[in-house]
Amino acid sequence: MRILVLQFVPGTRRRRVPRFEPQLGTLLALLERRGHTLGLLGLAGFDLAAVKAALARSLPQLIYADISPVCVDAARRTFEYIERREYLPIVVGGLYPTVEPAAALSLPGVHAAAIGEPDASLVTYLERIKDPAVRQIVSGVWLRDEQGLARPAPPPLVEDLSSLPFPHRELFGYAAHVARDGELEIAVGRGCPQHCGYCLNPGLATLYAGRGVWVRRRPVGHILAEIAALRERYPGARRIRFLDHALTLDRAWLAEFLAAYRTRCGLPWRGHVRANATDSELAAQLAASGCVEVTLELISASDFIRNDVFTMDLSGEQVAAAHAALRAARLRTRVTVYLGAPYESEASLAETRAMLLSLRPDVVDVRPYFPWPGTAARELAREHGWLHSRGEEQYHREHPGIDMPACRPGIVGRFVRRLRAELPTEVAEPWWRRWPATAVANLAAVFERRRL
Repeated sequence: MRILVLQFVPGTRRRRVPRFEPQLGTLLALLERRGHTLGLLGLAGFDLAAVKAALARSLPQLIYADISPVCVDAARRTFEYIERREYLPIVVGGLYPTVEPAAALSLPGVHAAAIGEPDASLVTYLERIKDPAVRQIVSGVWLRDEQGLARPAPPPLVEDLSSLPFPHRELFGYAAHVARDGELEIAVGRGCPQHCGYCLNPGLATLYAGRGVWVRRRPVGHILAEIAALRERYPGARRIRFLDHALTLDRAWLAEFLAAYRTRCGLPWRGHVRANATDSELAAQLAASGCVEVTLELISASDFIRNDVFTMDLSGEQVAAAHAALRAARLRTRVTVYLGAPYESEASLAETRAMLLSLRPDVVDVRPYFPWPGTAARELAREHGWLHSRGEEQYHREHPGIDMPACRPGIVGRFVRRLRAELPTEVAEPWWRRWPATAVANLAAVFERRRL
């Protein structure tokens, strides 16, 4: 079957679309393995000319759309055109159909919505719809037709991630990404044990309760085999970025992985740490393996916002201690904050500024807070009537997504601009792209000498 994949994903600073996402890449690899012919178009907004051109190139028999929860309007407008002019069946998946399956099914022309991880459900569904005379009920794929609404539960989780193929990358234009950034993006697993109120993870974990182990990591050898294959395919790769927020939370697995990584790869890398699970021992271990930068979430200096609203179980003292340990290990630090969260005030904004000025991280990722659908914090904002009337438009404009009498969006916006002016951020260009190629090569040689 000829399938045109539409990836509706927000455009952010420096990141082009289509954007490589490991789970979507794995789905594409599975579909290609089944003999489907694939095309991929990334859309950060409604772009009728791009859609028409992709349809003409692919001549698809079916549309599969992966939809971010903040790109629903672009998807709706695109589907209206396809339904009115192209008469193609549309199947949707990704985060938005997972958190709002009934709403996703109500989009124009949508025949089915795959919820959760689509590896088993969507691949099976696309095989079965070759017989259109039979209503196909597949675990994890919701349907709405003349017979009513079918809402089957998702299938069990794929626990052995090494049974899945490496993610497809070519359709994402990955060679251009590596040529531009010199970086390979790797996911070591799926799922996260944390339950932060600003994140979709708790809802996804609940969806799969009783259906398998939620936090899964690939075998060390499987990860290193993917890295080796990618370095051969993209010889310009100079760094690794590990995408998982739970990368360092299993210390036993991490020790095994980092020892093997240092021996068999050794490229400089960056990734996430959790401040309440970071100490001097971990920082030294990361540095010895070739880590050059870590990201940690402060989110807010307000203990109430961080713990009562976002349920992070994280004290300000833990953030300061973790940051000091990382600095002592000579690791670059990148700290993420959200401004304009529920119960934000001018006092809590000032508290966050003071803490950042005290920490002085190398990079601060300053974001106006947006309440993502499917999160506990969004439900809190909805209950209080704080959701902004402009909805997802606020996200794309980099404006706060909630509007509280105590802290209006204009106040938050001015504070975002102030922090970005006072602190080192990546609004213009990430630090590693400013390194000359000789400096990168010299750093790699240092790590290699340390390994030997």
